[in-house]
Amino acid sequence: MAYGFEAKNDSGKVIINDTIENLHFIGKATHTNSYPGYGNFPNYGGSNDALDGNTICYYNISCSGTPVAFIKPNDYSRWHGLIKQSVSGTTWTFHVMSSGTSTSNIPDLYCFVNADDVPTNSDTHGMIVFKSDGTTKTFDSRRQPLAITGGGSIVSPSDPTNSSGYPGTTNNASWQSSSNDHDFRSSNRYNTVADSAANTTNAMFSCPSLAQAVYSRVINGYKCSNHPYPQSGCQEHWSTAWWWVMYRAAFRLRSGNFDAGWTNYQAGYWYQEHYDSGGWFGSGSGGYTSGNRPYSDKTINLQNNAFIIADSSRYD
Repeated sequence: MAYGFEAKNDSGKVIINDTIENLHFIGKATHTNSYPGYGNFPNYGGSNDALDGNTICYYNISCSGTPVAFIKPNDYSRWHGLIKQSVSGTTWTFHVMSSGTSTSNIPDLYCFVNADDVPTNSDTHGMIVFKSDGTTKTFDSRRQPLAITGGGSIVSPSDPTNSSGYPGTTNNASWQSSSNDHDFRSSNRYNTVADSAANTTNAMFSCPSLAQAVYSRVINGYKCSNHPYPQSGCQEHWSTAWWWVMYRAAFRLRSGNFDAGWTNYQAGYWYQEHYDSGGWFGSGSGGYTSGNRPYSDKTINLQNNAFIIADSSRYD
């Protein structure tokens, strides 16, 4: 080009030029509330009852631009994911999901916008790079530009459950079968990318993902027994036990690794039984405890996601 400015790092990658707008720190979003979610199946207490659990944390920040949020865990053993971002006027709201049901050690949310959307400050020295229009800033050293320390591309596994294979349906099981034989947790179901920038001290990440999944375990029971009146023949009995979980993609920072996995978002358990000569009966009969599953069993929106790692201590 005949004019302008461009800076590259030691790997030959462009970090500043007069075309691409860099992100700059505008502040931490304010935490407003946290809600613990499903740590097990509602109204079920049998085998494989445990889930990873979730806590949904709400944050907001006011700015005129569109912020990019970085999640800084305060408990690096938990999985995190940005599951919703919306705006009303100039107030942006974020919903961040963390694994586990504790509302302690919730993550911090660092927000970055284009240079023109950061309020001016009193600094009188620095470097500003403009686009060719002479007014739009692509970089302003006075406004804490984002310094990327790591990143890459990653995708969660298609099967979010710990047990091998998808849960599926069993027909003609014993009548009143209601013991779950599938582990719906996701603790050992993830992919990983090695990244030297990943640590459990000050690393934060941005990795937006729309990936979600729903899977069910259904056990249909049946029994044919002698009717009290022989001339009536066989008395048929039916039962259905149904466990389902909805998942959202979630991510984790480890020392030298960035992981992509899942955390349960919603869950339900349903049981019913009946026989052909009478009405509903039996303990545990009822319906879905948290509404119907939102769609049939499948994984959707699963694709490689770009992730960015940065050092949060630069902005404290």
